Amino acid sequence: MFRQEETFVGGWQDKTIEAMQRRRFEQMVAQLPPLGSSRLENLSAGTFERKLEQCWQDVPRKPMRAQQENEVWRTVLKSIDRQADCLSHEEHELVERALILGGCAQIEDTLELEAARALAMRLWANVGLVSGKPYVELERPIVGPVAKAFTKESHEAVRRRFDAFHEYMTSTLYRVGAMDDRQPQMMIVREVLRMREDDELSLQLARRYLWASYDCVDYSGGVMLVHSALAEPRSVISDGRRKTALLLPQSPMSVALDILPEEIPLQRELERSIAGALRNGLNAQDVAKNIRYLCKQGAPLQAMEDVLQSSLIVYLSGAMRGALTAMYYMTPKWIECGESASFQ
Repeated sequence: MFRQEETFVGGWQDKTIEAMQRRRFEQMVAQLPPLGSSRLENLSAGTFERKLEQCWQDVPRKPMRAQQENEVWRTVLKSIDRQADCLSHEEHELVERALILGGCAQIEDTLELEAARALAMRLWANVGLVSGKPYVELERPIVGPVAKAFTKESHEAVRRRFDAFHEYMTSTLYRVGAMDDRQPQMMIVREVLRMREDDELSLQLARRYLWASYDCVDYSGGVMLVHSALAEPRSVISDGRRKTALLLPQSPMSVALDILPEEIPLQRELERSIAGALRNGLNAQDVAKNIRYLCKQGAPLQAMEDVLQSSLIVYLSGAMRGALTAMYYMTPKWIECGESASFQ
């Protein structure tokens, strides 16, 4: 989903992926109304009109409210099979769980809450609070049709291709940090949906899939997809290096990678050095991954030491500092900071 601009008042400690997702979850929950108040039929006239203007559906306008609501569901249901094919992974799982639970499901984390927001943009669901906890509720007119769409053999085939594409894009974004969304759109239309590149509905579905699946940022040339751990994507966008990032040919055996081969020994060495010295509730793999993500987005070595120290119950040892230094100088970065660039 599209990111809101954020000020990192706590410095690099605020730029870990866990800290960013926690803040996003809290901010989104704080903005939610009670569940049910955002159902289409419960919206005021002005809110209803804004909903139609901002949604991911092109709904023809009708003069009367009842006519307009009927037109909404006619429009949504007309392409429900193709729409169901093109949900993000998180949206698909959330809809499946809601269907099993009778149309309503509690939202557990940031990714699910953003998936629920995307479903609301599709006019499939409303999102709100029950006793202070976020829930997603499928709109009644789509429950039966989407359940039927999920059972089709053609749906299973498209979802398998989307799963392979998602693994490929996850690896690509980890490699480059950020990229323009137009080339992935064409790839979805050709290789996942297997449609012509001038098919307008396929292009719309591809765009919405990408916007629902990955962090997005507007820029002057269009929309940039960014890795979820990249705290300040404007730094990457401004240097222009990622605007024309090319997708490599997709391997039939591709798997999602969140670490490069050359980074594996660096992370493992850091994990070994901090094992047994972490604060209660933390594990070495997650802490080392957080540090690696900070390194990739240009954190200075001192900042990496400070973030690591906040996770420890002891002072940094020589072995820890050595593993951290090796990671700092040898990890390929999305954003180079001056001292590491001059060393390399």
